[in-house]
Amino acid sequence: MYIAVGSTNQVKIHAVMAGVEHMWPTAQVEGFETSSGVSEQPMTDEETKIGSMNRAIQALNILEQVHGGTLFGHDEIFLGVGLEGGVDLTPDGLMNVVWCSVVDQKENMYSTSGARFVLPKIIADRISAGEEMGPVMDHLVKDANVKKKQGMIGVVTDGFFNRTDEYASIARLTIGLWYGRTWEEKVGR
Repeated sequence: MYIAVGSTNQVKIHAVMAGVEHMWPTAQVEGFETSSGVSEQPMTDEETKIGSMNRAIQALNILEQVHGGTLFGHDEIFLGVGLEGGVDLTPDGLMNVVWCSVVDQKENMYSTSGARFVLPKIIADRISAGEEMGPVMDHLVKDANVKKKQGMIGVVTDGFFNRTDEYASIARLTIGLWYGRTWEEKVGR
């Protein structure tokens, strides 16, 4: 099992590792620099989803290029995973959204979202004014690279839940949907 993550952010790489370790403890998980193809701060649910899909596709393509195509064509399984965080304006307020997409070498794509909650006003106001989540959080907590550590969710939950936990649960669900993609064949439908 080879999994390419569309990011070099260790939080995202570790989240994918944590999401699959119960099923594939020896999976090789590698992060690659990719572009989401969307705004630095995705401002809609759809834009965030598209960013995750773009990252997953690029990660899988880079994995093939890095290994010179030597891995593909064997019985091993190869997946590209893209994780993208963004926001979406809802009637309740500016909502945190996270999307994960998984693609395999046959171009089967699965996407899920999760970790939806209304952002605290101090964060929502600054993002609505055009700022990006990472720098906003760095400024508020006077720390660098919060997104590569506990993330915004770790700050607002006072460490009760962190970004790795948040992304691991979504990655596990998305990869699980890919893994179970033939369930109907197994029940005779």
